Amino acid sequence: MAEITRLFSTSRLEIGDALRLSEEDGNHIFKVLRAKTGDTVEVVDSTERLFVAELAGGREATIREERFTSRVMVGEATLYQAVPKGRHMDLVVEKATELGVDRIVPLSTERGVVRLSEGDGKVRRWRRVAEAAARQSLRLRVPDVAEILAFSEAVREVGESGLILHNEPGLPSLEDAMPGRSGPLSVGLFVGPEGGWSDGELALAREAGLLLASLGQYRLRSETAGMVAVARACAVLEAERRTKSVGRSA
Repeated sequence: MAEITRLFSTSRLEIGDALRLSEEDGNHIFKVLRAKTGDTVEVVDSTERLFVAELAGGREATIREERFTSRVMVGEATLYQAVPKGRHMDLVVEKATELGVDRIVPLSTERGVVRLSEGDGKVRRWRRVAEAAARQSLRLRVPDVAEILAFSEAVREVGESGLILHNEPGLPSLEDAMPGRSGPLSVGLFVGPEGGWSDGELALAREAGLLLASLGQYRLRSETAGMVAVARACAVLEAERRTKSVGRSA
């Protein structure tokens, strides 16, 4: 019988360990998915190892076996996303997670219309969205959703591995502008608000070493641009992973 869902543990696990489910996971498994004692679930531990666990009573499960996975690390993609209006950021987080993003940083920008503040619950909600999407897409880790960051701080953080996506004729494509491949790839994708980047932000980005790149001739909505950027960057990372895998097996 197939495992009914995938869980993420913050602990390092071994075969035979007893796992205590969180109240949220227990309710989802037993009340929503209608699981019963003896059913099995997948569990990813803190080291990104995959296990099968058997459900027991009282929101407990026992680790029964490990499933081996192959993974070649070739780099990471971080999405620095100016938060769009309404609940569109939920969609960005969900789809970026499904597409393979490693980290999501909500951005506060000059022309952003959404006013963000710590403690308003938005980041906690986005983290729950990311975990649910990672479970659904069978990922081995939940991407980190960072606290809200000002644009000026973000460009200093990412430096020369950053790409600022901009709708301007003559810019190189995202793929052509991605960092060189002499070592592990790491790219920070900056997606602006509906009003676009200000002149000051573009100047600051250039000073910090970020490159400007384009997603094509059409102007995309902010949430669409975030998903497209992640999809295209992760496709480059996946192609590099396959190349390294072939090289190792040759």
